[in-house]
Amino acid sequence: MKKAIIAFLFCMSFGFLSAQDNNDLLQKLVEKNVLTQSEADQLKKEQKPIIAQTAEKVRNLFNSPYIQIGGNGQMMYKYTDVSKIKHDFKPKNLFISLNGKINDSFRYGFLLEFTNPSVQEFWGEWTEVQQFNLKLGQFKVPITLESQYVPATLETVAYSRTISNLFGYAGEDDVLNKQNGKNNFGRDAGVQISGELLPMNDLNLLQYSIGMFQGMGVTTGEKNNTKDFAGTLMLQPVKGLRIGGGAYFGQASYSLDKNIAPEQDHVRNRWIASADYKSDRFSARTEWIKANDGGIDKEGLYGMALYYLVPKKLNALVKADYYNANKKVNNEVMDYTVGFNYYFAPSCRIQLNYTYSDFAKKSAHDTNTVLAQLQIGF
Repeated sequence: MKKAIIAFLFCMSFGFLSAQDNNDLLQKLVEKNVLTQSEADQLKKEQKPIIAQTAEKVRNLFNSPYIQIGGNGQMMYKYTDVSKIKHDFKPKNLFISLNGKINDSFRYGFLLEFTNPSVQEFWGEWTEVQQFNLKLGQFKVPITLESQYVPATLETVAYSRTISNLFGYAGEDDVLNKQNGKNNFGRDAGVQISGELLPMNDLNLLQYSIGMFQGMGVTTGEKNNTKDFAGTLMLQPVKGLRIGGGAYFGQASYSLDKNIAPEQDHVRNRWIASADYKSDRFSARTEWIKANDGGIDKEGLYGMALYYLVPKKLNALVKADYYNANKKVNNEVMDYTVGFNYYFAPSCRIQLNYTYSDFAKKSAHDTNTVLAQLQIGF
């Protein structure tokens, strides 16, 4: 009976005292002949299950179907032979996410970025049936295949120059970045319907996403009275292979020349043709994009292929990316990239990319860029 009472009090104290404090308490009880040494040793052994049970309860609380907390960050080293600062090493991204479901039909998600603090995502989605899902909030605009990747899952350290400049990232020619001065990571506020249709054997032949968006990027108020349209339609004739395309029609508000021109609305339209293939060890993707930004015709085309040298551990990739910022004056560049990804744990990897950039304009210098990145995810 004595031991049972002591054990109860000891367990109650565990939530308030450290393990060392508990051990000191047990030793004093032995010295005062309240417990024998063997009884104290037994109580010490029983601490570990209590700790394990408590930790398991915490994990279950924050990683259930109703709430899941995760995150990832990237530390990047960059070398380029044409910049004034040739070597740079700094945190690139730090994301914390919260996702889950309220019931079997309604999902939600939040995503925060901390290196340049911003709310990247805040959405709710009704998912009653596979054929029709309704999503409302701030999230990835359903346009292009590469833009749907997040930095933690993208094969290369950086997005293609074509994607970065045309779909709301931080490219030098990105008009959405000029509009709100942020890296929007391809996200915007709006409403979207999506789904998968025509089931056959173990796949769905048709995938679609259609949405209406504000056209301002993340956490930015409206500047005009128009809304933007985005949509993608993909056909999956065989498992792993998708072919299709999409379109984006909208406007962006910015100044063509801040020194002499006022800020005004400019058309921001895109037409896309896409295809990708995925298997356990090999994947490939290509997209062609035609764009019109305020009467300036732009065009991009990229292709990427990746192969796992060691399944789930080590892969090698090659990528070619063509981008023309103004077809009228032939302002074009070709990027050739080779790279590796080594996964030392799930969602944790070391990336190494080398890119040679060949500029058509004689005023620009061809560049050599090396990117090395450490990614930690949980």
